[in-house]
Amino acid sequence: MWYYMEEEQQRGPVMEADFDALRRDGKINPETMVWREGMANWQPLREIKPGGGAVAPPGGTLPGAAEVVCSQCGGIFPASEVIRYGNAAVCAACKPVFVQKLKEGANVAGGLDYASFGTRFGAYFVDGLITGLIGMVLGGLIGGVMGAAGALSRDNTTGLIAIQLLSGLAGFAVRAAYFIYFIGKSGQTPGKKLCKIRVVTADGSPMTYGKATGRFFGYLLSGLILGIGFLMAAWDEEKRALHDRLCNTRVIKS
Repeated sequence: MWYYMEEEQQRGPVMEADFDALRRDGKINPETMVWREGMANWQPLREIKPGGGAVAPPGGTLPGAAEVVCSQCGGIFPASEVIRYGNAAVCAACKPVFVQKLKEGANVAGGLDYASFGTRFGAYFVDGLITGLIGMVLGGLIGGVMGAAGALSRDNTTGLIAIQLLSGLAGFAVRAAYFIYFIGKSGQTPGKKLCKIRVVTADGSPMTYGKATGRFFGYLLSGLILGIGFLMAAWDEEKRALHDRLCNTRVIKS
């Protein structure tokens, strides 16, 4: 019988034939943490060697619903005592070495599941529709109020310019508040949540509002250089756009 981890939850037991079927379907991949009787610990599937191991995992028990397996040492820890990086959980003891591996560009097993350029574009499109609609509503309200005050007169050029400036500022404020709030709160805007992707820091820690603010202004820079900053995610090995590089963030599948 096999057991495996999926989205921090223990699955199983499953028969050998069913386990092989899950592998063929891609639900279990070489980085999936697995255990069966005879293994000393949970391990990535790619490290499994037939026949070896002790008779039970540490402590003689399988991890419960509130526990996760460290992707580096294989130990079992409460979910509240590990950090998350992509699909990997990393315990406090392994974190320094794990972060150093990331800085050195090492391929950290089970740690990364980057969002594709196409998925990121889809999230951006949805967020653009939402912020654009809110901006249009605010712009209409500003125009209505200013019009009632006589600013829409053909002879009142100053009033027309003022309406345009206020509408532009309102649109900017909407985008800033939208991205900073949602990214700082959970790493997910509504568009990213719909596309099942998330922004995280380099060590897998949750985003903060300060980090989200810096990323938003980096986001503006990505657009100001003819959108090249966004396009960088298409060829970067870690799918990073310019603003991800500037703020040392990653966009991963959630």
